[in-house]
Amino acid sequence: MFTTTSVTCPTIKANARIRRSRQWRDQQQSENMSSNSNHSVKKKQNTRRRCRPTKKIIVDDDDVSTASTASLSADDSSCMSPSPTTPIKKSNRRTRRRKKSTSTTRRRPTKVVAIVPELTDEEKAQYLAIDCEMVGIGYSGHTSRLARVTLVNYDGETVYDAYVKVEEKVTDYRTFVSGITEEDLSSDDAVTFNDAQSTVMELIQDKILVGHGLKNDFTVLGITHPWYNIRDTAKYEPFMRPATPFDWNPTNADLVPKKLKVLAKDKLGMVIQEEGKAHCPVEDAVAALELFKKHRVKFEKVIQYKLAKTADMMNR
Repeated sequence: MFTTTSVTCPTIKANARIRRSRQWRDQQQSENMSSNSNHSVKKKQNTRRRCRPTKKIIVDDDDVSTASTASLSADDSSCMSPSPTTPIKKSNRRTRRRKKSTSTTRRRPTKVVAIVPELTDEEKAQYLAIDCEMVGIGYSGHTSRLARVTLVNYDGETVYDAYVKVEEKVTDYRTFVSGITEEDLSSDDAVTFNDAQSTVMELIQDKILVGHGLKNDFTVLGITHPWYNIRDTAKYEPFMRPATPFDWNPTNADLVPKKLKVLAKDKLGMVIQEEGKAHCPVEDAVAALELFKKHRVKFEKVIQYKLAKTADMMNR
């Protein structure tokens, strides 16, 4: 009587384990598909190829032994893990990419500092800044008359500063604003209006005139000046503000001028025209000049653009 001994090959056992693992995986996938069938968006399945079972590494305190779960064929050697003696290095590409992207986004942009070319003495001589103070005549002193005129050069030095006599009766000296008193206009140092007008016209001829609200100064002086030689900080758009219903805006413009003391405080850090103190025309002229000098390059580009546009219109 013969006894049959069942000899099982290790490869057959390994293949059986692989089949069971695949069956279990297919079963899990079918269950996940059925549970997510009600959702409109399905998650992307993991299609990465899984390696076959490899050797387990059992590490003891004093001994390192490997227990083989299956003997794999030579074709499956690529899925085997390295020997316990060689260090296992894990590479995480996502982490490296994330670190790389983070490092690039954290870089601060390089600041580009614009170098403004300095003017020569001849170019500086082409600029003058002006400011006028007025007094009131007539009923309630609403009509303005010239009482003081000041001119400063590009370096802020006073070129001309004179009190002007008023022929009409002054009804409002506006001392709290202009600082003008009756003694100033009746002193021997005060000049006549015609002398002040002719001197100012002679000094500003062919010059670039800087100021704030120059329209009022030209009106009270009774003079005109070419528009391309005017640098009015009250009309420079970056210095203006949006109009509100409470502003005096007869032309319904979108932008209205800011006060000179506001611009001087915001742009230059200068404090002028303090409450309770009279205005100083020298100080106001210097403030307008410093505002222009800070934005001189852009200011001049605006004028050059207007000149080119005017020439183009004239040639048509």
